[in-house]
This record gives sequence, structure tokens and C-alpha cells, in this order.
Amino acid sequence: MARTKPSLAEALSPWSAPHDAADLLEGFRLSINALAKAQHTGLPDSMRVLQIMHLGKGADLAALGAEHPAMGVRRVGKDWTLDARQFDLWAHGQVSVFRRKADEAAQGRRSGAGGRCMQSKMNLF
Repeated sequence: MARTKPSLAEALSPWSAPHDAADLLEGFRLSINALAKAQHTGLPDSMRVLQIMHLGKGADLAALGAEHPAMGVRRVGKDWTLDARQFDLWAHGQVSVFRRKADEAAQGRRSGAGGRCMQSKMNLF
């Protein structure tokens, strides 16, 4: 069985399950916080950020930053990195959104198909 390490892009994908996305993003958030604390800086080393996020190159991080401007992607010299404090705030908010979506989905499954369906206005004979 092959194990893959999902990237930040996969966690933010609209096709990822909300519960999985929340768990992945929480792990990335904690890892970036630990890296920033270890390096005593709010702008951690670009290569380490890319390794944590499982991204191939800085352009991938820049593209995610363009899609999610509040994420805190910054250019330092010729490299792309994250503002650790801004990423922490953004990720914390996103985790809350994903967890709320996961809870709504779980409650929808518990109430069954009839709980969320609207009755059709068509008369069926």
C-alpha cells in the first residue's frame, strides 16, 4: 500500500472531504508555527515551508497565495514563504469552516434523505 502525503493544495481542493481538509490544515498550521518558533522569525525559511506543505516549488505556494490572499504568502528576495502569524490566523478560520461543514454533512446523514429534501410542487399520479 503506497502512502502519499497530501499537499496544502489538496487540502484546499473543493473535492476534499471537509473533515480531512480540517485535519490536514490543522497539521500544516501547527507545523508552520513550530518552524517559525524554532527559527525565531515570522517569515520561516522557504524550503522548509515548501517541505511542510508538500509543495514542489515556490511558484506552487505563490499560486495558492493568489487564490487565498489572506493566507499570508510573501516574497522574500527571490523565494516565496509564509507570514507565520497571518497563516496561523487564516488557517484557524479555515479549519473552523471545514469543521462546521463536516458537522453539517454528518447531521445530514443522520437525519436521512428526507430531512433535507424539499417536497416537490409537482403532483405525481
